[in-house]
Amino acid sequence: MIYLDPKSDIAFKKLFGSAAHKNILMSFLNSVLGRQIGELIIDVVMNDPNNVAETPLSKMSIVDVRCTDQHDNQYIVEMQIVTQKNYAARAQYYSSLALSRQLASGENYEKLVPVIFIGVLDFSLFKTKKYISHHFLLDDETYEHELEHLEFHFIELPKFNKELDARSTILDKWIYFLKNAEKLQQIPVTLKEPVITQAFDILAQSNWSKAELIAYDRYLDSIRSYFSQLETAEAIGEEKGRQEGKLEEKLAIAKELLKLKVLDSATIAHTTGLTIEQIENLKNGYK
Repeated sequence: MIYLDPKSDIAFKKLFGSAAHKNILMSFLNSVLGRQIGELIIDVVMNDPNNVAETPLSKMSIVDVRCTDQHDNQYIVEMQIVTQKNYAARAQYYSSLALSRQLASGENYEKLVPVIFIGVLDFSLFKTKKYISHHFLLDDETYEHELEHLEFHFIELPKFNKELDARSTILDKWIYFLKNAEKLQQIPVTLKEPVITQAFDILAQSNWSKAELIAYDRYLDSIRSYFSQLETAEAIGEEKGRQEGKLEEKLAIAKELLKLKVLDSATIAHTTGLTIEQIENLKNGYK
């Protein structure tokens, strides 16, 4: 069996952004948030994010699903595959926007409901070795959680290196699924939870239409193209840096030779590999 990559745009939205199988999203949310009996999310309504990507890169690399639960709490679930060093700031910015846009002009603040952000990252963001981190606004002395309208949860996939066994939690299974599904040819016994088996079925290539597979391949091609361009740009930058370093070294040697005042410009140019014009410019600096 061939399974497609759940981290890709179309697959992520097919898994977590479809009202037809919203139980998958609810299972994922409950596991990430550690919800127990009595506080479980038991229903969600999918929301139109209505957000325009700020750059072509973010349009390609950031996928989000937005929903509201039975208590009207709002959730933003993002999959980010390209390293973004300011991602934490971005998460706070967009969560704050989602909070501020809840009220129409003149409406009371009592109508505000919490915005809960979940970022699934295919790169490491924080210094901690933990693969999941939870961030709340707490009083620095009492640790009371009284500013309840914004909270942030981040899963850093590269830090997750667990091997699953009978003791693995549903959260561990979801993270393992997100990180490894496309590499598997069959569903491991340890992942055979009904909801995760359903997620695997959604990812099975044989269950995708031709149009969906074309869209999936185009997405992967755009990502590969971006990384290729990035590698080319980095290589050019490194080569430029090496050349600039060599030039600085040559100029430093030429300056020392000029201080001796025993060699002419042509000889120094030949010795260092600089041009006579460059030597003359340096010489004028010593007059």
